[in-house]
Amino acid sequence: MTFIGGRITIRDVAREAGVSVTTASRALNNKGELSEATRALVLAAAEELHYVPSDIARALVSGRTKTIGVLITDNASPVYADVLRGVEDVANANGYAVLFMNNGDDEDRALECIKTLRSRQVDAVIFTPVQSGDRDLEQLRRLDLPIVGVVRRPAGQDIDFVVADNELGGYYATEHLLKLGHRRIGHIGGRIGAWTTEARMEGYARALGEQGLQVEDRLVRRTPHEIESGYEAAMELLQQSQPPTAIIAATLPQTMGLLRAAGSLGLKVPDRLSVLAGDEADFAEFLHAPLTTVGQQSREMGRQAMRLLLSRLSGRRRRPKGVVLKPELVLRGSTAPPR
Repeated sequence: MTFIGGRITIRDVAREAGVSVTTASRALNNKGELSEATRALVLAAAEELHYVPSDIARALVSGRTKTIGVLITDNASPVYADVLRGVEDVANANGYAVLFMNNGDDEDRALECIKTLRSRQVDAVIFTPVQSGDRDLEQLRRLDLPIVGVVRRPAGQDIDFVVADNELGGYYATEHLLKLGHRRIGHIGGRIGAWTTEARMEGYARALGEQGLQVEDRLVRRTPHEIESGYEAAMELLQQSQPPTAIIAATLPQTMGLLRAAGSLGLKVPDRLSVLAGDEADFAEFLHAPLTTVGQQSREMGRQAMRLLLSRLSGRRRRPKGVVLKPELVLRGSTAPPR
């Protein structure tokens, strides 16, 4: 039989195999008691017609679309790109598709994204909370679906989450520079009040305190996670009468801005300035001065978040669970003892 145009349906498969639609469905879904000959006949017909099961039809029967919504801040960021890869690793291995959207760290945009995910009837949502309010979390709760926070911890005690230990990451970065002999250590972080920023600042302050040092306002800048912002902050730090001999930048875009500032001032890294990035990326080791970084285990964050969702979807677990991953200090060529 030849079909011209249109979608091949299970009715077409049943007609080709000479069986009922019910029998064809049982054979294709490996359910019910059928003879091996009948099952083989249906499968052969499906292959001949290049039949692809309809996700919509399956959803009507099972009540699930086998689709996970992922709502993040920016998939262009190496961190979030790795989170997505981790989610897909586990989702695809378990027969789930992933639909991801960017909220741009904007609350109104996040609410629009949530409406879209609801219209697509996703089975569950992995999300990064915006930093400007909790309306996104309130809207997600109303969906009555399993949800997991990732990268940033959601407000409340009843939500599953997977995050890095940002306080420990800030501590590792600062401790490393202190061990090299630096005492004037600059810090370029994110906006005031941001959960990850404040945690990293706490680690920065803890490491300094252990050496009898205090956080100096003149050595700290808070900026958006952008290259230009990192550049401007670094120029302010490096043009002081007593500039820092080392600078920690919270994100890779800020670090790129920092490196640009150092270059424009003729400061060779790490001879004249040590640079440490608070995020990891595949390209970090290929820069002219390979970057020392604090890896957040971003891909593992995505994997763990998806595993939490699967345990929710299976009904195996009721109590909320939080996973905090230990960061990894990756030593490369951008840090050295001060001159």
